[in-house]
Amino acid sequence: MDDTGRIRLARKAGVILSLGAGSFIAGYLSLQLTIGSAPVFDPRDILVVCGGVLAGPVGGGLVGLSAGITGQEPPVFVPLYALGGILTGLLAGFLRREKRWMPGAALGLGACYPLAGLLMMGMGLWDRIAALAFQALVMQFTCILVLSIIGSLDPAIFSWEDEMEKSPKDSFT
Repeated sequence: MDDTGRIRLARKAGVILSLGAGSFIAGYLSLQLTIGSAPVFDPRDILVVCGGVLAGPVGGGLVGLSAGITGQEPPVFVPLYALGGILTGLLAGFLRREKRWMPGAALGLGACYPLAGLLMMGMGLWDRIAALAFQALVMQFTCILVLSIIGSLDPAIFSWEDEMEKSPKDSFT
């Protein structure tokens, strides 16, 4: 493995470890913004989306797995967050190659909310479906906002793989 591959692997490992630890802690401590009894915002959503965008489908899946195992109903939250991270990574990679990734990158996790709703119906958790739908709406716009802010602070952060593929002499021209 050359230096470029090691740097890319180290960056992705750092992103996965830091976002995975953050999502695990947020789930363990049940950090949520609630209105009444309905959860409105879960910080694990943003961490999983950022993991998928910054570390690809594998990174998003691993961050999603760590976010889901600390959920109140792990059989629901593990597939929700893991598949959401994988779909976010795939969608973000495709949209980045097409040079139009924002705001579509945040839709990967949002695509998994209907799947989680079906799983909840199958498990008899009807009372949680409305809260999940409301949370999905808030999550989409919040993730787009956070990713836009990150992209405006450092536009090169979303092009790690593109920058790594350039040779050193290409960076001077």
